[in-house]
Amino acid sequence: MQKVKYKMGKLGKYNFMKKYKMIRAFLPDTRKATLSNIRTMLRLYGSVYLKPDEGTGGHGIYKITRGKNNFILRTGSNALNFNSLNVLFASIQKILIRDKYIVQEGIVLLKHNNRPFDIRVMVQKNGEGILDVTGGIGRQAKRNKIVTNYHSGGTPLPIDTLLKSHLNDESRKQYIQIIEKLGKDASTVLGKSYRSKRAFGVDIAIDYKMNPWVLEINTQPDMSIFNTLKNKSMYKRILRYSKIKG
Repeated sequence: MQKVKYKMGKLGKYNFMKKYKMIRAFLPDTRKATLSNIRTMLRLYGSVYLKPDEGTGGHGIYKITRGKNNFILRTGSNALNFNSLNVLFASIQKILIRDKYIVQEGIVLLKHNNRPFDIRVMVQKNGEGILDVTGGIGRQAKRNKIVTNYHSGGTPLPIDTLLKSHLNDESRKQYIQIIEKLGKDASTVLGKSYRSKRAFGVDIAIDYKMNPWVLEINTQPDMSIFNTLKNKSMYKRILRYSKIKG
């Protein structure tokens, strides 16, 4: 397969990855953020996220939830009610067009202490150019916020801590292995396009049925979040891999 010669945004990555059977079932439905697509996906899923196609760090993200007779638009810790989707869409249309937004199926995130969280899996190439999972960390959303990102107020925590209220000791160990394998599989697939990249940050959501979902993959992942953990061994390993030359 030819190497992609341009930078892909979230939608481009999704369209590329969904061609591969090994990862397709773990990708939330993602489309261009048109009024028609938002309307269709709200009927299908009840809630959706609007994200800048090339944005990072959790900035500029909106969540739309379909109520019984209204639509709720959330951003940051603010919520606005609208009687119709048309009026809601008109209020943010200029931003959606300017920043080329995508609309993504809303995954109801698993919670710890009543706050939703997701997981970042770090995958890096070793000296032989083979992908290894070098780290995994949980990101718990700030109270009343819709994003979990560290730089948007999210709290970094060990994955094991976040899963304690949902799984017993042995099940947690097995489930973390499943999450890490998914991160590696997703990186392997996207790596077919980004062959020169040596690190991938895979953001994985877990829904209330314990199904994992690959929300997105960052090809320039921030490593500093791993330095927030008390145990520095994971961070040191990630730094060691980052110094390997391809």
